[in-house]
Amino acid sequence: MVIFRKANNDDTNTVINLYEELINAIKNNEHTPQWEYGVYPKDKNIIEAIENEELYVGVIDEEIVSSVVINHKANKGYENIQWKIDEDYENVYVVRLVAVKHGHENKGIAQKMLKYVFDLAKEKSIKSVRLSIIENNVPAERVYKKLAFEYVDTISVKADERGLKTFNLYEKLI
Repeated sequence: MVIFRKANNDDTNTVINLYEELINAIKNNEHTPQWEYGVYPKDKNIIEAIENEELYVGVIDEEIVSSVVINHKANKGYENIQWKIDEDYENVYVVRLVAVKHGHENKGIAQKMLKYVFDLAKEKSIKSVRLSIIENNVPAERVYKKLAFEYVDTISVKADERGLKTFNLYEKLI
């Protein structure tokens, strides 16, 4: 059984390693989030998310097997989007860096983790959950569609050192 909780400072190295190992394991796959370790995500992204109490982990038998960042910060390019619901970001969760530890994929952990996000959203009276998926990340899109996320738009934005990237935007009303 997966237990979800807010990450703490003691989890920092384990979470950083989870992302690094996952990125190395999938870097040659055709359909990936196109993350580059040290570019995105950077260790500082993970450290800041933990310090800001925005990073949550899934744990099985004391092993961290998943991670997600949840906050109220719009991604670059979100400002001109016609979302399903017009809400201030204090009433919206933005989900990013959804990751399942290599070796634990295809066990439904990502779906369970996102259902946990929905439960948190309901507790806090959040109106919607938004996310962006890099173009061609077919496995992620499949998971989000199963969870009733609806396609909203496609944008191209300069993504750090990675240059111009195209993202499909999704939203789920809570």
